[in-house]
Amino acid sequence: MDEKGLRELLLQRLHMELLLFKDSMFQKEKEDIFMDSYRIEIYVNLYEILLAHTENLQCGMIRGLLALNSGILDHLYQEWLDREDSFYVELKEYACGELEVMPGKINPGAKKEGDDGTEPDQAA
Repeated sequence: MDEKGLRELLLQRLHMELLLFKDSMFQKEKEDIFMDSYRIEIYVNLYEILLAHTENLQCGMIRGLLALNSGILDHLYQEWLDREDSFYVELKEYACGELEVMPGKINPGAKKEGDDGTEPDQAA
């Protein structure tokens, strides 16, 4: 098969995988769909990324993707889950930083509590 045919086959397979994934999500209860929202977002993003970059793939890579026994999107999703990403660390740093300054934002006249968790001393 020529390179153009391989690319078209890859695009068709990715499209079919996404359709099957969407169909499987539509079979679920609302709560289960909500619990899979991260997976849904990643699948859709992976699909869009692959569509945009299919033209840059060499024939060997396309053949390798087409030869995967599992779904391409599912394979990439599983690999993504195994990666350590900086999102959680950045979110934690942000949230903890905001918790430190939040009392001043909510009540500008409020004083921070002491290091030991006690209320600040107030003069009568």
